[in-house]
Amino acid sequence: MRMVATNGHRLAKMDVAVSGHGAQTSDLIVMPKALDQVSKLFPDEEDLEVARGDNHLAFKSPFTTIYTRLIEGPYPNYEQVIPKDNDRYAIADKDALASALRRMATVASDQTHRIKLSFNAGILRFQVTTPDLGDGQDEIPIRYEGDPMDIGFNGAYLLEILKYIPTPEVKLTFKAPERAATVEPEGWSDPAAYLTILMPLRLSD
Repeated sequence: MRMVATNGHRLAKMDVAVSGHGAQTSDLIVMPKALDQVSKLFPDEEDLEVARGDNHLAFKSPFTTIYTRLIEGPYPNYEQVIPKDNDRYAIADKDALASALRRMATVASDQTHRIKLSFNAGILRFQVTTPDLGDGQDEIPIRYEGDPMDIGFNGAYLLEILKYIPTPEVKLTFKAPERAATVEPEGWSDPAAYLTILMPLRLSD
């Protein structure tokens, strides 16, 4: 089962193994609020039966059933935005990266949350310059392969992605400052596959 969610600025994709019978291959669009209720009402360790009707989806356990209407219409062609040729990558400690982003967020713009990230061999530097708020700089050690590169991100979006990375280290890949970057778990042994994509922000000249 492949799950994909996107808002045009970021995308998450996860593949998990499922078992079942009589089900045909199909693409379904489900309201996020319904899935949020599923995550809250069913225990994490509980197996769920997922069944489809003509225009609804059901999530069932021995004691609880949740029904939600399906959304009609096509889903965006997300495959075309997944980078296939990113040749630069960085591996960083997830907690150290998140802590630095939170420190930078205190002086980032409330509108764009833009933070400049400068990747070099061994070091990731952060920089924020916001009129009326001030400047901020920070750095953390990383493992980086590729030519040095400056790229801008919405710090709030990147922090939210890191919150759901299930491993102590995170891997980021890049092609160019204006191209989509990927963020994924590093060293994850789970059979599920998890990938997120984040569009960069243009840096000020």
